[in-house]
Amino acid sequence: MKILVMTPTNKQLLPIVDSVIKVLKNLGEKYEIDTLPLNIFYLNCSYFQRKLYKLGYKAAENKYEKNIVAELQEKCNQFQPDFILVLNGTNVSVPVQKFLSNYKTILWLWDSYKRDNLLSSFVNLATEIFCFEYEDIEFLAQKNIFAHYLPLGADSEIYCPRECKRDIDISFVGTASKERIALLDKVCERALQENWTVKIGGPFYDTKHFWKKYLFKYRRAHLEKFLANRLFLPSELADLYNRSKICLNINTTIHHSLSPRTFEICATKSFQLMNSGQNSHGLMNLETDLATFDGADDLLEKIKCFLENDELREKIALAGYNSVMKNCTLKKSVEKLLAESEIVREFY
Repeated sequence: MKILVMTPTNKQLLPIVDSVIKVLKNLGEKYEIDTLPLNIFYLNCSYFQRKLYKLGYKAAENKYEKNIVAELQEKCNQFQPDFILVLNGTNVSVPVQKFLSNYKTILWLWDSYKRDNLLSSFVNLATEIFCFEYEDIEFLAQKNIFAHYLPLGADSEIYCPRECKRDIDISFVGTASKERIALLDKVCERALQENWTVKIGGPFYDTKHFWKKYLFKYRRAHLEKFLANRLFLPSELADLYNRSKICLNINTTIHHSLSPRTFEICATKSFQLMNSGQNSHGLMNLETDLATFDGADDLLEKIKCFLENDELREKIALAGYNSVMKNCTLKKSVEKLLAESEIVREFY
């Protein structure tokens, strides 16, 4: 079976893309894989083209989309895929979506359907849909569109236990959001009082403008002391989790299903403290595989409690590790997609 995989070029998603492709290529000789990176015009154009686009000048976008469709047409003519697997989906413009409707296409959403306008048309054109966010299944059902639930599991070759000292008390890596910044600033304020070792990473402010660093420092002085304002490589993340006594997982309000971070932390056999309100949909036991908190006061209280109880942290971390290895590795996610796909089952 020939599978053409259309991949996003977003730097934050590239590690997951690489892991998915690796899993597909390791599944055996019956699958032949080819890839095509793709992005929408607005995220792949020059500064001046973006300015003109905002003013309503569409010629450059039209030319870009025409070239993308031509490139895709040439790829399909050469490779002759049995189906096209689209990863993420928010990187696919309407002209490309219409072209893909001529082929059997599986759309694997890596974000909430409700967060991207481009997906409103794509979900009507794709042959099959797999959702990262469980609530999207019910939302799409209201539009008479069937979808499967398929979370992004952890790449267990990267996120795995390592023999090292847990010399970091608290860690968190992710993109900035209002709720994350507010909570982390309170954690860092307490850390300065308690002498906790804290490591926080991720793009929290734009480095293109030097003054934004000073503005962030002025507004969030406690957080800034512990922040590495950059993207982390998967290997760096795995190392950080392995060194951390408590790995924080602060999900944004739009998501209520388990994020890849949930599985990646557990896959390193590390203790996880996650905000409540998430639903595991049977994949994990959120009462035994990790710990949850409700609000800033509860978070600070539980951090102090768990830092003082090594044995309890290790017990919970082991339970989480066993659950992820059983149900939530990326290999199992890809295998589930292929097993549940009507396209694949009809082929075999």
